[in-house]
Amino acid sequence: MKQDLRAAVRLISTNRWFCAAVMATLALGIGLNTMVFTLIDAVLFKPVPIPGGERLVSILTHDTKSAQGDRRLIGVSWPDYLDFKSHVSSLEALEAASGDGATLSEREIAPQRYNMFRVTPGFFGMLHMRPVAGRDFNEADANPGAPPVILLGYRVWRDRYNRRDVVGRAVRVNGKQATIAGVMPEGFRFPSEQDVWMPMDAGADRNDRSKRPLQLFGMLRPGATLEQARADFEVVSLRLASDYPKDDKDRAALVQTFHQRYNGDQIQLVFSLMMAAVGFVLLIACANVANMMLARALGRRREISIRAAMGASRWRIVRQMLTESLLLSVLGGAAGLGLAAAGVHAFDLATQDVGKPYWVQFAIDYRVFGYFAAVCVVSALLFGAMPALRSSRGDVMSALKDGTRTAGSRHGGRLSGLLVVFQFSLTLALLLGAGAFMRTFVEKQQVNGWMRNEGLLTGRIDLAKDRYPDTVARRRFFDQLLVKLTAIPGVERASITSDIPLEGSGTRRVEMEGAPLANPERGPEFSVVTMSPGYFATIRMPLLRGRGLNEVDGSEGHLAAVVTRIFAQRNWPKADPVGKRLRFYDGKKPGPWIAVVGVTGDLVQSLENPADPVVFLPYQQDSYDSMAVMVRAANPSSVAPELRAAVQGIDQDLPLSGLRTMKEANEHQMWFLQLFGTIFLVFAGMALLMASVGIYAVVAQTTGSRTQEIGVRMALGATPRNIMRMVLQRGAWQLAAGLGLGLLLGIAGARALANLQFLDSPGDPRMFAGAAALLTAVGLFACWLPARRAARLDAVVAIRNQ
Repeated sequence: MKQDLRAAVRLISTNRWFCAAVMATLALGIGLNTMVFTLIDAVLFKPVPIPGGERLVSILTHDTKSAQGDRRLIGVSWPDYLDFKSHVSSLEALEAASGDGATLSEREIAPQRYNMFRVTPGFFGMLHMRPVAGRDFNEADANPGAPPVILLGYRVWRDRYNRRDVVGRAVRVNGKQATIAGVMPEGFRFPSEQDVWMPMDAGADRNDRSKRPLQLFGMLRPGATLEQARADFEVVSLRLASDYPKDDKDRAALVQTFHQRYNGDQIQLVFSLMMAAVGFVLLIACANVANMMLARALGRRREISIRAAMGASRWRIVRQMLTESLLLSVLGGAAGLGLAAAGVHAFDLATQDVGKPYWVQFAIDYRVFGYFAAVCVVSALLFGAMPALRSSRGDVMSALKDGTRTAGSRHGGRLSGLLVVFQFSLTLALLLGAGAFMRTFVEKQQVNGWMRNEGLLTGRIDLAKDRYPDTVARRRFFDQLLVKLTAIPGVERASITSDIPLEGSGTRRVEMEGAPLANPERGPEFSVVTMSPGYFATIRMPLLRGRGLNEVDGSEGHLAAVVTRIFAQRNWPKADPVGKRLRFYDGKKPGPWIAVVGVTGDLVQSLENPADPVVFLPYQQDSYDSMAVMVRAANPSSVAPELRAAVQGIDQDLPLSGLRTMKEANEHQMWFLQLFGTIFLVFAGMALLMASVGIYAVVAQTTGSRTQEIGVRMALGATPRNIMRMVLQRGAWQLAAGLGLGLLLGIAGARALANLQFLDSPGDPRMFAGAAALLTAVGLFACWLPARRAARLDAVVAIRNQ
């Protein structure tokens, strides 16, 4: 092996430019694979950074009658939680939590809104996480009537209190007095970007199985498996369904790992597609290097034949060439490791401000190094085995008599051509994937174009439920706020809405008058947006028929709604929708009939469902405790302080959170498409570059080996045009074969991409045609360069070429 290694080092030192090209190609392929594996490992496989995080599970329930793909997660009731806690033996601990929001307010500090979890007292003990200051919750904190206490996240302590001693400090949480009991460690925001925690008091829900506000977290016993836990929960679920059929019939526990619960199928699919994409890039790189090594091996054929004639065995020759390949792979991979580190850092920076989960920590650790080493070895075998086996096989005497150039014309041509076909097929598949992302991103940027986002400013207000318990109290607050907002200098329009465009909305089952639902519990659901009368004017929503909503709508006897054009077409295709009536269902119970008073243009309320019909209701009729403010102003940033002052002028404990322009809000919604679309585009661009270089090198090498033949043809009367056609024909056939195979791969890839809900028409034939046209143009240009050189050869010089 030492002798093989010394020979490999000599080869690199004497063929520096050739080896540099090989290592640069491998650096791209191995570096991108290492980068993506680092991302996938951090997002999908690394345990949550808590002691025993690999044993953590999440438990919710679901409706067993719903289809697998349409399964909706449901919370757990308090009595069911106690039953699970008592009878599931595969867990060493089981605790409950429920999500909430917390507004912290004090006299000397402006109020701020945070994500909060209410948890059972043993929650942090189960996670083996203790505060860095103060104390954890205890059983007494959860007793009815106990003084409220609160735990702060490190980020809140750092940013709001500048790391001062706050243990024992009194604050108002949603308008109620509470005492800060402690501060959690830096980086801890369990389970999903929480910054504040309070103890949970079951209260009136302690014996009510119909209310399901809880999600459960458990820690598997050492040695217990996820399958055992699922079996235990299934047994208890069946017993509960039998004992309490009114509330627990058709309900079953869903036990998941933490990553399954919080990453979701879409995230897992995107990263799986990324891994497949960089796998394609690596294969293309290996095919490229294999062609280069094959051409190099053909050039060394006389040398190899002499070594064989002197007694070297075939295995000895193959081992030597594989050692060279492995050394090149390791050196190229080392450069690729630097590329991977830079790529991971760039990805980390790009996701910092868009809600990257706290548990995702990108690091090139021992797992990544193990993967990196495996990729280097596999790559060396992929690109080194075929040239080594090919060059070590054959008749020694014939090779010695043929010479280098004639040997090159007969050996390796078909293999090189097959590798080029392979490269182009994978490149086309990558181009189609990148095209699907970028096309969707460009199209979604154009949605709701009539809105003119530049002058819109948005923010959200979350009212405390105990201080604003009903529609009357909430309406009174928002009525006062609208008056204050419209009085701010520079504000042209102001409105209140439950949901900002593109950020989704709630859905409700709807029945049209004259078309009763066969099953009210499973009727059609449509998006519902609650709004103030000035909402359409604020966002400049076009009104097609009837009228908009006014101040009278929503009062007793004047229930009204406005629907979008697509809603009207779907439900009343041949009738005037104005004057029609609809009503909502809450379970099996129908609500009052509501008259449709107008029809607007279509509004994309959710990026995931751009063609979703929408019903607009007046907030006097149906308001929520969380509503968004939207104002239009010539200079939105200048009125932001006035908006905050207007809110706190009514209630000093209320912050206006998430204040940003509509343009910024939309960009935040589309960061995922932009980031991953750019990543796939970079992958495809690199693949296209390597594939074009590959076909150029193969055509140029083949053309060079036929120099004497070309001279003879020219002497016999062949024109430069004939020569160009001859050279181009070989490359064109390889390109056509690659396109054909690539289209088949693209069709399979489009089916995988169709599972991504946010992508629009990944199998669009126009995209297939565009990607094929681009690849064809690049490939033909790469073939044309050596063809042009061949057509300019001097016949006499070419014939003399030996």
